[in-house]
Amino acid sequence: MKRFALTIMAAFAVFAACTEKGPDSGTGTGEPLVADFTISVNPCKVGEEVELKATASGGVTPYTFTWELGSDIRLEGQDQKYTFEKNGAYVTKLTVVDKAGNKVEKRKNLVVNPAEVKEQGTVNLLWAGKVTGYNAWSSPAVADDGSVYATSQSSTLYKFSANGDLVWEKVINNVEGSNTQGTPSIDADGTVFIGTGTKNGSAKVYAFNPDGTEKWVFTDFWCAPTQTLSPSYNSPIVGIGENNVYFGNCGTAGTMIAADKATGARVAWQMNEKGGGPAGGVRSGVIITKGGMLHWGGGVYGFFGASKNTVDGANNSGVAWAWSTWSASPDRSLNNNQGAIALATVGGKTCLVGVYTDETNNGPKVYALDSATGEVVSTYYVTDSPAMDNGSVAVTAEGNIVATLNFSNGQTNGGIVVVKPTSPEGTKVAEYRVQEKVSCTPAIDAVGNIHFATESGNYYVVDKDCKLVVKKSLKDLVLADSRYKDTFANLDAAKVWSSPVIGDDGKIYLQFTNNDAAKKREFGLLVCMQVPECQGPGNTDWPMIGQNRRHTNNQK
Repeated sequence: MKRFALTIMAAFAVFAACTEKGPDSGTGTGEPLVADFTISVNPCKVGEEVELKATASGGVTPYTFTWELGSDIRLEGQDQKYTFEKNGAYVTKLTVVDKAGNKVEKRKNLVVNPAEVKEQGTVNLLWAGKVTGYNAWSSPAVADDGSVYATSQSSTLYKFSANGDLVWEKVINNVEGSNTQGTPSIDADGTVFIGTGTKNGSAKVYAFNPDGTEKWVFTDFWCAPTQTLSPSYNSPIVGIGENNVYFGNCGTAGTMIAADKATGARVAWQMNEKGGGPAGGVRSGVIITKGGMLHWGGGVYGFFGASKNTVDGANNSGVAWAWSTWSASPDRSLNNNQGAIALATVGGKTCLVGVYTDETNNGPKVYALDSATGEVVSTYYVTDSPAMDNGSVAVTAEGNIVATLNFSNGQTNGGIVVVKPTSPEGTKVAEYRVQEKVSCTPAIDAVGNIHFATESGNYYVVDKDCKLVVKKSLKDLVLADSRYKDTFANLDAAKVWSSPVIGDDGKIYLQFTNNDAAKKREFGLLVCMQVPECQGPGNTDWPMIGQNRRHTNNQK
């Protein structure tokens, strides 16, 4: 009888174990413990509430849930809400322990970006014009009569009147697979020069009269006899001299070219002492010093200097450059092949200045090279900013170099930095840092304020001490204007690689692209704006891209 009773009790216990369920049952399914979680917003912003929701199965219920957000934040419970007070990258770890002591962990990365800078200041939209296609490095140029020239990767050159009316448009490259990444430059007589052709063999440089008629087109590029000529044109700006213009074709067979600006006839090409061209060609425009030197960048192949008089007197022959530098490790440029270069007076010397990231990858390097010799005068590493992406520099009235910067996720290390080019290492004098990428050349106005725009579509003005004066969303500026809310109703985002250009009257000209990948970046805008604080360009060695509103690339 006793054995029978024990058998009945054992059977009841087995029945109960198989049928009782619920979070407090202490029972299991026989499956291993697994866990996962979701993050409602990633990346999020400082001050934004984030929901964390965990799931678990297997093991033996009930479960306990523990969260670790970085090294300092600990939360208990299955579902949690949290608002971050500091930006940064957080490793979010969920730990689940079941009743039997089994434990499982799940980790995910959570990026907390800084809170957005609140808009402030005044920006007035005077007019906006539509430009077909995606715009990268191309920036507008302003003629003496107020006319504005603009282009984009659609390979069409546009002329707008001072009031924003479209005057004419010209297709300047119809080679399939190629596009235009050049920036127009304007001579004193109104002739407009523009380079085009990024597909090998498609390079051309045009000269147009102000009425849109073609003055000449240059295709007479050159490469070393041992190489195959297949030119492309990635050089942003044609430099304009007294009698000649200067530009270059790219690729490993690339070189710098001089052409008669009246006829387009080739005057000279640049080669090394062995008869070969500088590998990489011209990738940052050819700039002209008041001391009679020509300079250009060749991407990973460094920077070059040549005597302007020697080039001008070459009589359609090859001439060697005066110097080249940073063409080998550890100073080769990892990035910033398209970033424009500039000129500044440093310690009484005319210097080639710019910013790029070298192979040591210590961050963007703000540099100054002696124009006459190529010797390094000053370098400054922005060690808390990542590798550059086509940023560039302008020069203040004090002779300081303003460099634009990339950013890291979760960090306020984009924006601009102002560097005094002391020797041998530069000195940081000011900075304005935001969690936005700045891929343009900044512009300095008459009172020393610094203008720049970001890839996320904001326009900034800071004073010489980098205190914020203006911040405005370009998309909101356009869509708030009743004249354009229907015309540009499809404007989803304003991506800016183009550089602001300041006219003599203080008007600001800028291009940006509708950065919606689903719409294939089908159009961009050219805008003319007014900021009350801006009365004209700064009186400096290099206040904006191309040195001036006409982009002659010629030092004053």
